[in-house]
Amino acid sequence: MSQYQWISADTQAELLDEQMLELAEVARICCVNQQWLLERIEQEVVQPIVREDTYYFTTATVVRIQQVIHVEQVYDADPQLAALVADLTEEVQALRRELKRLSAS
Repeated sequence: MSQYQWISADTQAELLDEQMLELAEVARICCVNQQWLLERIEQEVVQPIVREDTYYFTTATVVRIQQVIHVEQVYDADPQLAALVADLTEEVQALRRELKRLSAS
């Protein structure tokens, strides 16, 4: 079995848009160790919110972390390349939403 797992629909439902999760919680949800997350923060692959020397993550950031994990694992990609894929995926999704909005008008 893979060391990394994609967030299931049930887990995603547990994550509320405004909920902020701490590093240990995100590591548990994403099935990675805290050191893996700290390395990706240092490499600026993910950008947590820092309050009182504690890292917090939004739901959107957790989804991004899952994308990075997936790309790194499946394609044996460098973390920076995985971050670029996540950036491009987010951009395509935003463009599709905009296109759908314009089509509905």
